[in-house]
Order: sequence, then structure tokens, then C-alpha cells
Amino acid sequence: KKTKKRTKRTDLTINISGKPGLNNADIQRLMDQETAMQAEMREIIETDEKRNDLESYIFNMRDKIASSGEYGAYISNSDRDKFNQDLTAAEDWLYDNMEGTKAQFIEKLDELKGTGDAVAWRFKEAGMREEWIAAVAGTIGNYRAAAENPGEKYGHIAPDKLGKISTACGELEKWLGDMRAKQAKMEKHERPVLICAEMEKKNQELAKMADDILKEPKPAPPKEEKKEEPKDEVK
Repeated sequence: KKTKKRTKRTDLTINISGKPGLNNADIQRLMDQETAMQAEMREIIETDEKRNDLESYIFNMRDKIASSGEYGAYISNSDRDKFNQDLTAAEDWLYDNMEGTKAQFIEKLDELKGTGDAVAWRFKEAGMREEWIAAVAGTIGNYRAAAENPGEKYGHIAPDKLGKISTACGELEKWLGDMRAKQAKMEKHERPVLICAEMEKKNQELAKMADDILKEPKPAPPKEEKKEEPKDEVK
């Protein structure tokens, strides 16, 4: 007789001992240590950068505000003397505090920029002013030509609407002329009265107002009525 084998399955509980590696608590502790080290290294690098920024600013600004420097004409003699004193004081402080904190270097640089940024801004304004004057004058010329000589392109627009453009062009032209005359009387180290941002704003305002009028579509041509063809008479 053939006998059948019977298989019996039983669940076993396995206890692991001598498992290689670290437990979860040790792994987390080491990960925290690594994160702290990375943060500390990042702080060291950023502190070095801010220290270098301060040192570079002192040296560069000292050269620029010299009477022969690119900023020389944009700072008065009394302000130049005072700023040079501030730069020297900041330089002495820096060399006495080379191990200072990032926050200290940032604060010291911001103190110097309180004076230096205004000088740099006057220099930048002077460099862009003529370009903006030409841009505004060009905008005035273009829209005035469109309003006063509408031709076929703008001939469908009512004259009173085109007149608004001409008036706005005249007002902006007068404002620009008056401000240029005032600016010409000012010293370079004084705060300018003809500011590029203001010219840009007025330029955009004129362009928007004029474009809103000039974009008026032409009226559709009248439809031609179809003539009825005469019917042939039946003879």
C-alpha cells in the first residue's frame, strides 16, 4: 500500500541577536550631529563672505569717492571727508574684530551703505538721464505725429480724441523742458530733480493714454445691398 505524507505547518518566533549596525537612536544621533556640522560649516563660509564684502566695500568706495574717482563729483567735499573717516573707522574695527559674527559684518556694511548708496545712486542717475530724456522726447514725437497727422490709419478717430493726445504731448514736453532747466542749475553732488524713474512713469502714462485712443477700430464698411435682377416677362 502507498502511504501519503502529511505536512504540518507551525509558525516560529525568531529572535535576532547580534544584529550588525547601529540602533535607530544612535543613527538619529549621528544624523543630528552631521546636520549640526553642516550648519556650522555653512555659517563659517557665510561669515567669511560677509567679512570679505565689508573689506572690499571699504577699499573700493575709498577709491571711488576720491576727487579723481568715478563718484568724486557726486559727493561734496565735506561729505567726502566725513565718509572717509567712517571708512577708516570701519577698517580699524574690522582688523580688530576679524573673528566677529556674520551679523556684525552685515551691520557694519549697512552703516557705510547708508552714505555710499546715495552717492552711487546719483552717479547712476546721471549716467541714465540723457537716455531717458531722449526716450521721452521720442515718445512725445511719435504720438504727436499720429494725432496731428492721422492719415488713413487713424483718420476714423474723432478729432477731439486726437486733440487729447496732442494736449498730453504738449504738457509732458513742457514738464520735461522745465525739469531739464532746473537740473542744469544743480551740482552733481546734490539730489537730482529730474529722476529717471519719474520720466519712465510719465512716459508710460502718455503711451497708455494715447494707445487707448489710437487702438479704436475702424468702423466696418457699409454692406452693399443686393439689387434684384429683373424677372423675364412671360410672353
